[in-house]
Amino acid sequence: MYQTNTELNSILIQTEELVNNKNFLKVMIRDIDLSVDVKYKIRLSKWLLFFNQHYATNSIVYSNTVYALFEACNTNGIFINQTEHEFNQSLNFYTKILSHEHLKKPINFVIAKHIFGLSLIYGKYGSMQINSFNMALEHLKLGLSETSLHDFFVSLFIKGDYPKLFPKNMTQFNEVDLAVFMNSIKSKPCSKAEPITYVLDTQVKAIKYFFERMDIEMIDAFLSDDYTYQDADKKTFIYELSGVFDRFIESGDSYLIAFEGACNSCIKGKFGYTFVGNESFNYISIIFDIKDDKIVDLYDCTNFKIRIGALELNQKFSINFFTL
Repeated sequence: MYQTNTELNSILIQTEELVNNKNFLKVMIRDIDLSVDVKYKIRLSKWLLFFNQHYATNSIVYSNTVYALFEACNTNGIFINQTEHEFNQSLNFYTKILSHEHLKKPINFVIAKHIFGLSLIYGKYGSMQINSFNMALEHLKLGLSETSLHDFFVSLFIKGDYPKLFPKNMTQFNEVDLAVFMNSIKSKPCSKAEPITYVLDTQVKAIKYFFERMDIEMIDAFLSDDYTYQDADKKTFIYELSGVFDRFIESGDSYLIAFEGACNSCIKGKFGYTFVGNESFNYISIIFDIKDDKIVDLYDCTNFKIRIGALELNQKFSINFFTL
């Protein structure tokens, strides 16, 4: 442990000497939890050492690239959970891209974050590459922008059309959203996504999972009878939700795709999901009211903001209770 800390501290000192805004770097370092496990520290050390070793030939993009790395330390689950193989794949991405003439020009922080995000995606899904780097890099010859980097990604990975459901900046997707997206481009035409399987070790994960499968019986089984849902007893809520699922099925959907987000109006910031039909792109947004890892309420949200950005959706479905 002492050796790991010593090595990381030494590399951090070297990095501080190289960046153009030492105070900004200090703030970013201060925000990182350096009490994390040894593997994380070793990987962070390797990333920094790689960029430091390439400083002489890439000084013009160095600082913002390092800042992008440190931001990812706290916010990017793909970076945090990266395996050794995925890390080496990401380094391979940077080795190719940094040597290209299109990266011999200044880049701002936004572009640096986008490129670093692409390196993490490549690290995890590099085996899905369908075109050469040189061919993909041709999209950057007129300049680095979010649009040109999107075209670069499409050239590397996508056989057909970009799936219209998803925003074009896939570097802002969390791990689950990215898995759904990458699964959607495996075959041609790539307009659909498959549901993702995950461990149902909490009630929240189970309810999300069974929403995706439109399994009303399992949702009924996992929800407590002790709470009301959208101000109705559980039996009434389940009956109305079953009707919503029927509408999805009548629209040709066989499952729903979950996108994480939050209320953007009455209870701003309250966590939930937008569930999108796999064929119709119709949708419903549900707030998950959680206390002590238990769901105490579920309710329809009329003004919901999806974390990864706006999706191209069709009709909004709602849970409506009618009284005589």
